[in-house]
Amino acid sequence: MHSDFRSYIAENQLCSSDNRILVTVSGGIDSIVLLDLFIHEKYFCGIAHCNFKLRGEESDEDELFVRELAKHYDIPFFSKSFDTSEYAEMNNLSIQMAARELRYEWFEELRQEQGYDLITTAHNKNDILETFLLNLARGTGIHGLTGIKCKTGTLSGRYFLHPGKK
Repeated sequence: MHSDFRSYIAENQLCSSDNRILVTVSGGIDSIVLLDLFIHEKYFCGIAHCNFKLRGEESDEDELFVRELAKHYDIPFFSKSFDTSEYAEMNNLSIQMAARELRYEWFEELRQEQGYDLITTAHNKNDILETFLLNLARGTGIHGLTGIKCKTGTLSGRYFLHPGKK
């Protein structure tokens, strides 16, 4: 798995070994595996975690779990809580769109404030399809009919976790 990860990074020119990587970790398996891969490849990493306050105690437990993960790896941990429901209502957005706006705005602020080179997010095939359908529903035209790109701009890297070969 590690050699596939290294190859994927190299083939897509996603980052270099001297980059400071801000790994977004929700507490789900995708983001934890992504963090583990970066750690084992000896990248300088920090963790960014959003608590959207949408699942009561479960949201707080996720935050605590990710905080403990950062302690285990002895890497910087950053978290922020959001009143996602209020933001969605105030901006006439769905909860998912509100959470997306809140997190990516904060990730970029954090990246700049803390001197990270890249922001990484983990995605699986369902996330890619969801983004494609969202773009389609928005009426983006032919250029918007894509899933999640593996790298957008120079400031944000996105990494995909695909099931292993059978």
